[in-house]
Order: sequence, then structure tokens, then C-alpha cells
Amino acid sequence: MSTLTKVLIVLLTVFSLFLSGIVATYVANAENHRKTANDTRQQLNAAKQTRDNAVRVSEEAKQAVETLKTDLGAKLADRDTQITKLQGDLEAAKRANDQLQVKVASMADIMANASAAVKQQTTLHEAAQQKVQTLEADRINREKELAETSQTLLEKVTIIAQIEDKVRQLTQENQDLGTRLNQSLVRYGQAATRPPTTVASGTPVARPAPPIATVPPQTKSLGLNGLVTLADMKSRLVEISIGTAAGVRQDMVFHIVRGDQFVADMQIVEVWPDKAVGVLSLVKQGMQPQAGDRAATNL
Repeated sequence: MSTLTKVLIVLLTVFSLFLSGIVATYVANAENHRKTANDTRQQLNAAKQTRDNAVRVSEEAKQAVETLKTDLGAKLADRDTQITKLQGDLEAAKRANDQLQVKVASMADIMANASAAVKQQTTLHEAAQQKVQTLEADRINREKELAETSQTLLEKVTIIAQIEDKVRQLTQENQDLGTRLNQSLVRYGQAATRPPTTVASGTPVARPAPPIATVPPQTKSLGLNGLVTLADMKSRLVEISIGTAAGVRQDMVFHIVRGDQFVADMQIVEVWPDKAVGVLSLVKQGMQPQAGDRAATNL
């Protein structure tokens, strides 16, 4: 027997032993593999069923997605329409806003011009008011002077009338004495002489003319005093607590005072027995007549 044969026999023996071990191992593990294969098959079937369920769910999900996409598409179309409409409204609002901005700027210019005009008118009004107050104060002083002058003139006219009455009386006495003297001279055969006269018999004696209508009623010597019972600045009417029973007459001027402060002047326009109403002719700046103020003809 050659060496090669021996080697082959040894190799065959080793291979046989190795193959026997493999077969023994295979046989030992065959049941395990079969069980594993059965478990794997069951798992595969379960996986297939799960896959089928997943495919079905996926199809349903796809259909739901398609439906949702369709709905979303319609909603997006509506939203696009609304956006387009809103954009148009926004453009219109922007145009209206621009127009309003132009109008506001124009109104601001108008207001500025009006404010300047009002300020100028206020300045002119204040100047005119001050001038009116000055003229009114001058008028009051002139009226007071005119009233005093009229009162003095009336007193002097009264004195003149009394003097004229006295002159007439003396002239009448002189005429009586002349008549008696003529009678005496005729009785004794002497020529009668006409007694001199300074005033013709039967000639009316001149009387003082009444004050003209433009002279305000003389109230300085009356000293009338009353209280303001009602004052309406809108109509510039003031009611006082005295009337014809106290000597109040139409067109009389009353001075309204509060304490020691001059408030206003009023001229009587309507008179009743126990009250009178007048219109304000002069009001001190910052003052207004009110109930309880004193109204008097003399300050």
C-alpha cells in the first residue's frame, strides 16, 4: 500500500467523521429548524396579513387624502377668491385712505387758517370791546353830566318861572296903582296918564319848556333802591323788586352793584306796580347780574 493511498484513507476517514458529525448535528438541529421554520412561516403569514391590512388602510388613507385634498382644494379656491376680494377691498381702502389723508391735510390747512382768523377776530373783538367799554364809560359820564345839567337847568327854569310870576304880580299891582292914580287925577280934573307896564295885560307869561324827549328821565334826586330778582343774560333782561308804586318809570336808568363793585347798567322797558323789567345797556367785563344784587338810581 502506497503512501498516497494511506493519506487518502486517512482523509476519507476524517471526512467521514466530519460528515457524521455534521449529519448528527443536522439531525439534532432539524427539529429546531423545523419549529423555527413553522414559527417563521406563521410570522410571515401574520406579516402578510398585516401588510394586507396596511395596504387596505393605506388605500383608505389615500382615498381620504384625495377627498381631503379635494376639499382643501375647494377651500383654497374659496380662500383665494376671498383673498382676491380682500385685496381689492384693501386697495379700495388704501385709495379711500389716501383721499382721506388729502382731505385731512386740506382740513388741517383750513383749520389753521380758521384758527388764525379766529385769533385775529378775537383780537379785534377784544379791541372793539375795550373801545366799547371806553365809549360806554364816556357815555355814562356824559349821561350823568347831562342829568346833572338837566337837573340844574330845570331848577333854574323853575326859579325863572317863579321870578316871572313875581314880575307879573308886581306888574299887575303897578297897573292897579296906575288905574287908581288915573281915577284920582280924573276926579281932580287932571289928564289921565297910562301907567307904564313892563308886561302887556293879558299877555301870557312864558313858562319853562318841558325837557326834550332825548333827555333821560331825572332819577338822581329820586334815590330809588331795589333788588335784582331775576337775570337772563341770553335776552339781556333783568327784573327788579320795585315798580310804579315806588316811583319807577319807563326809560329810567338803574345801576346794578354787588357790594361796592359796579356790575351793570339797565334801562327800564316795562313797569308793573310791584316790579319792573329792564334791558342791560352796559355790563362790566367778567361780571354778570344775578339775583340779590342791588339796583339803584344813584351809585
